[in-house]
Amino acid sequence: MTVRITAPVSGFTGEGPGGLPFVDGAATTSDPAITGYCQGAGYTVEPLNDDPPDDKSATEPDGPSDTKSTGRSAARGKRG
Repeated sequence: MTVRITAPVSGFTGEGPGGLPFVDGAATTSDPAITGYCQGAGYTVEPLNDDPPDDKSATEPDGPSDTKSTGRSAARGKRG
């Protein structure tokens, strides 16, 4: 997820945590380590809604597509 991070110093331009480039007090990142640090260090962190939707989960069913049982086959239970 991409987030917008606002520096606690208004209008800051320069290198921020993790080398994140700030321009006029704001930067964007999808790095969870930088996001976590900034949340605990007084930066404002806002999620952006620019990530594409996850269409895969909406169109494909979970699990295998066949209807076979995943248990033991009947042949395994026979002794000869």
